[in-house]
Amino acid sequence: YGHTCTVCGFDFHARYGELGKGYIHVHHLKPLSDVHESYEVDPVADLRPVCPNCHAMLHQSDPALSVENLRAIVRTRG
Repeated sequence: YGHTCTVCGFDFHARYGELGKGYIHVHHLKPLSDVHESYEVDPVADLRPVCPNCHAMLHQSDPALSVENLRAIVRTRG
């Protein structure tokens, strides 16, 4: 999925140059508290790159918002 936020589109490399190259947070679509010891995280199926602000907003509710729901909120706010 790259290094661009899948919610808001923020790109650390574009904003900060070499300092931000390759930087991003990742959000677990399935909470780690819901998985067992034997569970192997599949980076493509289980993780999405998000900026720290969007990552915090995803976790503002319990259960966490979906990436799609937060993306819709961001889009309606302009």
